[in-house]
Amino acid sequence: MGLPGSGKGTQGQILATKLNIPTISIGNMFRDMLHKDGEEAKLLDEYLSEGKLVPSELTNRIVQKILLLDEQKNGCILDGYPRNLVQAEFLEKITNKKLVIIFFDVKDEVVIRRVLGRFNCTDCAKIYNSHYKKPIIDGICDVCGSNKFIYRQDDNEEVIRKRIEEYKKETFPLINYYKDSENFYFIDAQQDQEEVATRLGALLKII
Repeated sequence: MGLPGSGKGTQGQILATKLNIPTISIGNMFRDMLHKDGEEAKLLDEYLSEGKLVPSELTNRIVQKILLLDEQKNGCILDGYPRNLVQAEFLEKITNKKLVIIFFDVKDEVVIRRVLGRFNCTDCAKIYNSHYKKPIIDGICDVCGSNKFIYRQDDNEEVIRKRIEEYKKETFPLINYYKDSENFYFIDAQQDQEEVATRLGALLKII
């Protein structure tokens, strides 16, 4: 859990590699659906372009289908889900797996700077940032060697601030919901990527 731009997506990819389990990014799933035809794609386009959150009913339906796939039988990393109490209660109903909740704590202004600079490889989805994490060779993906990159269309300051406020209003109550769980942890996500990854690695050893 964490604000958009808190680094949870990048760290989710790192953890997925270390633990050899898949990572499921709800945001990426939605953006992939935008390229498809149908009423759901049109609705998603309206919500995302205006910085609004996608309704829980639609989100829950998509997540349930994914969690039932064989790829998730040994566990997975959920990035961006659950985001509210309705989704948290739904998740508990559809899975009997142990949940470990990690909250990425970061200030609004740090998030805005990060989000405005981020882009990713269109071929392998590797995430970069023009302020903090550029490719080693300019214009060439470190992972797959592609020269194709994309900036997210919904990444502008006005939309980002709307998403932050929407997120706080809907998602922050989850802190109270999970805080008494023995598997709920805070991570200072304002450090650089390597430091956060080190802290997460240390945390996993005690879980």
